[in-house]
Formats: sequence, C-alpha cells, structure tokens
Amino acid sequence: MDNGQTLRKFNKTAEKWRDLAEKRRLYFEDLHQSGRWKYYYTEAAFFRRLGKAAELVDLWEPVLRDRPAAPPLTSPKGPVPVGMPRRRAT
Repeated sequence: MDNGQTLRKFNKTAEKWRDLAEKRRLYFEDLHQSGRWKYYYTEAAFFRRLGKAAELVDLWEPVLRDRPAAPPLTSPKGPVPVGMPRRRAT
C-alpha cells in the first residue's frame, strides 16, 4: 500500500472519529436543553461528561485541520482522471 492510500485511509478514519465525537457532544447538549439529563446524571457528573465530550471534539479538530492534502492518484504514465478506467497492458 502506498503512502497516498494510507493517508487517505487515515483521513477518512479521523473524520469518522471526529464526527462521532461531535454527535456525542450534540447529544449531551440536547440532554441539557431538554432537562432529561436529570433522570440519568447528577449535576456534577453530567457537566463533567459534557465537558469531556466538547474536549474530544476540540482534540480531533487539529488532526483534521493540519493534515496534508492527499496526493493525486498517479500511474506510471501520469495522472489518471477520476472516473476513467485504467487499461491493462496486453
């Protein structure tokens, strides 16, 4: 596997983890706004978890912001336009 493929896989995985952290933060915000958090948590425990959820989103942002752009797909004969099939050598 070349470095370009590895980088694209890492970026895709990092985006998924960041999105998951954001969904969790939004869930805790919804619990707070609706008041449902009182059924599940003490006030201290809830705000600790809400803070941790927001912290996780903040931790993923620099990973995604500072990542280098993935190199374009290339072949021995030069770049392959997206959507164009590669021909096999016969």
